[in-house]
Amino acid sequence: MAADWQLDKISVYASGDTEQALLQDVSMRMEAGKIMLLLGHNGAGKSTLLESLAGLRELGSGSIKLGEESLWTEKGKKRLNSAVIRRIGIAMQQSEAQWFASTVREELAFTLRPYRMEGPEADARMQAAMSSMGLDGSLLERDPWTLSGGQQRRLAIACLLACEPDWLLLDEPTAGLDTEGIQRLVSMLSDYRASGRGAIVVTHDLEALLPLADSLIIIRDGRAYEAAPAEAALALGAASPQAMLAEAMLQDKGLLSERSPIPVTKGMGDSFWQRPEELARRLARELLSKETAAAAEQVQPQPEAKFTHPVARAGKPIEQLYDYDTGSDTASRASERDTNRIKLEEKFDPRALVSAYLILTTGFLTLNSLPKLAVGALIASACILPFRKLLIPLLPIIRGFLYFSLAFILIGAISLQPFELQWSKSEPLAIRMIQLWFIMMLGMPLLTLMSPIRLQRGLEQTFGWMTKLRVPIHSLSLLVMLIFRFIPLLMKEWGRFAKIVKARGKSTARGSAIPLRLLPYLFVPYIRAILRMAESMADALEARGFGQHATRTTQGFKLSFTSADGRLLLAAIAACAILLAARFWL
Repeated sequence: MAADWQLDKISVYASGDTEQALLQDVSMRMEAGKIMLLLGHNGAGKSTLLESLAGLRELGSGSIKLGEESLWTEKGKKRLNSAVIRRIGIAMQQSEAQWFASTVREELAFTLRPYRMEGPEADARMQAAMSSMGLDGSLLERDPWTLSGGQQRRLAIACLLACEPDWLLLDEPTAGLDTEGIQRLVSMLSDYRASGRGAIVVTHDLEALLPLADSLIIIRDGRAYEAAPAEAALALGAASPQAMLAEAMLQDKGLLSERSPIPVTKGMGDSFWQRPEELARRLARELLSKETAAAAEQVQPQPEAKFTHPVARAGKPIEQLYDYDTGSDTASRASERDTNRIKLEEKFDPRALVSAYLILTTGFLTLNSLPKLAVGALIASACILPFRKLLIPLLPIIRGFLYFSLAFILIGAISLQPFELQWSKSEPLAIRMIQLWFIMMLGMPLLTLMSPIRLQRGLEQTFGWMTKLRVPIHSLSLLVMLIFRFIPLLMKEWGRFAKIVKARGKSTARGSAIPLRLLPYLFVPYIRAILRMAESMADALEARGFGQHATRTTQGFKLSFTSADGRLLLAAIAACAILLAARFWL
């Protein structure tokens, strides 16, 4: 029998930034043998909660237990509990992009590897999982990339079913499925519940999955609220199935009386809403008992989700959980963060930023001893301090470079005859690595302080005169812009595939760390994703006519130096002067 989930005041933060909470103080119990839907606006935290249950996101605070076992080991929460993660299976959005093997059978076999299952038992599980999702056994020898999009989506879920986990965690499982595929999915979930196991499903497809749900978990502003389907569904506004939305609007206008409360039971079928013909007959009956003509003239088109639901009139403030009228605070905070980011990008001219960086780099490269580097550390700290929050997402890269540098310095200090460590041998290398570390730290905030398009415009305005010498400045500036735009995309894709591989391989490693044994399974889908992005970018450039003609383009904006740019350059020159003085005086 599957165990229940117990969440106790869990909070999750974005990239270690404790000021940006993705989930806040979520506490709830999710019972086995039930189907639960996670609902909410885009960016509300649905996928974050699902990934937290799978151990793919570290907790900022709180605890998660499956039965009596903690998801994270008690010792400093350093690693995942392997006994727990083997009892769950997660299929994330676009998880069908994960394939690396040459056949479907090999993909399923990889999923079963953490369970040490081979031979006839493994084959039987593969066949059963394929059958549950309506996939023919003959597909086992096919290349997964040759399957249709819907078949690949089904295969991703079949990989979970082969492991027979106690809990399924599904993120938008109906995406890409046709009617038959959705019916297979609903049937599978119903059977899963009947066997005493459970599923937590993130979805916007209420038409298909709401009748199956035992309860809803509504995510808003990073907080989770539990509600019965019969209540919460009426508060979903425009996200509700059309028949339910029509009934609620007619009730709000007084054209329909409220139905009796719907009991929350398993296998409710269409009891949440009436079929169109039933709703029409009911409306006709009630209109005949009223002043039909007067009531009909009062029906006016209403903005979506502007009406007050019957549930709210009954004194149940469900609309506070999912309010389409006032908008989500999560969306407001996201909009505010985007506004702040845009303001930061537009604060300085990219030419001033690059010039200041080059001036500081020149100063740091003149420091050739440890006492001089100590002065450089003070200057670097003063420069980085105002932008320290921008470095939080880059901490893994900073730590990696630091470990790499320490290893090289240690190797450089080794003397073989006799075998000993000699600091004098590695000191020049240590000085050079520290210089590079300072330069890297100063350069990292540049990715956030200037947008790729403003960098491109800065290059074009500065070196545009060189086009008269037939130097392809516009092409070169576009190349630089694409590189800057591509770097965040590459990091995002790496993180996405790292989660998928960790989930399939049941890795207990902390955070985004990938065990060496799983790296080969990450590279193939990652490289394919990069190639697809490059192809899409090439198509976009071609569609915009780049390279097809040499007519003069119209610029949407022009950069100009401001007083802030002047102060930035003066500060960089002053810092460089201090570094040069340290070179001669120390």
